[in-house]
Amino acid sequence: MKVGYIGSGPISNFHLAAIDKNNMHISAIGSRKSSENCRKFANKLQLSKYFCEGGWQEVLSKDLDAFIICIHPSGTFEVVMKALDTGKPIFIEKPISFELDQIIRIQNHKNSKKIFVGYNRRYYKTTQEMRTFCEASDGGTIIANIPESQFGLINFLKNGCHIINTLQYLIGDFILLEKNIKLTKDKSDIDYISALHRNDKWSILLNVHSLIPANFYITVNSGKNVCELRPIEQFSCYEGMQRIEPSAEEPIRKYIPNLKYSFVEQGNLKPGFDFMYKNFNLFVQNQDCLHCSIDEAVSTLEFCWELIDSETAKNYSFIKT
Repeated sequence: MKVGYIGSGPISNFHLAAIDKNNMHISAIGSRKSSENCRKFANKLQLSKYFCEGGWQEVLSKDLDAFIICIHPSGTFEVVMKALDTGKPIFIEKPISFELDQIIRIQNHKNSKKIFVGYNRRYYKTTQEMRTFCEASDGGTIIANIPESQFGLINFLKNGCHIINTLQYLIGDFILLEKNIKLTKDKSDIDYISALHRNDKWSILLNVHSLIPANFYITVNSGKNVCELRPIEQFSCYEGMQRIEPSAEEPIRKYIPNLKYSFVEQGNLKPGFDFMYKNFNLFVQNQDCLHCSIDEAVSTLEFCWELIDSETAKNYSFIKT
């Protein structure tokens, strides 16, 4: 299978490794016109003869089986719209765009069903196990924590969207009941968001917070079990409590959740990437597969913006740069 690759940023190393493992051959690679970074990247991976001096426009002019677009969201819209005109299957790294109007215009393109969005967390074995648990459950409560190591809204839109998309994959759509937003002192950014959501089976408490010492996690409480993705790469299931009596060393009685089983995401590639590209290979061949559609990606971005105060959002000039 011959594919064209657009991009050369740090994440491209992970993409290229998974592409190579899944019987796809890079037959054209480029980003901006005459990009030295992309030229060096192509040379490093022994793809120099496939480097396109004319940039992404030249990549899209090639007669290939599919295109893979992995560039910054601020520049993705123009490239994706041109790629859609080819009528070929397209893989796009999330979140596609920070702007709802752009992603909706992509959704409305006549070839939008050809899009495969790279929300790789749904391809984790841990996520698959949690989805199986949620589907078999009668419902309950969910707590999702979205900390960011760097400050500000932009990081929620770039990284926190992964957790939102994963939640939607696990339990389907849900609606906002109530939210609390704390702004920074100068009201130019968001300090934290706490929100309550629900659907017909689940009540969901969502916490978004910058610069706190915590992992991303999703905790599902249902019946006699608690299942966790903490971090998302580790699945743990608990049932019942162990009682540990006081001792001379620790003179307090302890109650500790009883671990039924647990496992960690394994593999030589970036988590989820191997299974994701196995499914993209099937997608290109028009076979049944697991994939995030453009409709789901739009729903995720709509959800993210629903959490954000619209007046505050007007200050974010970086979104359009």
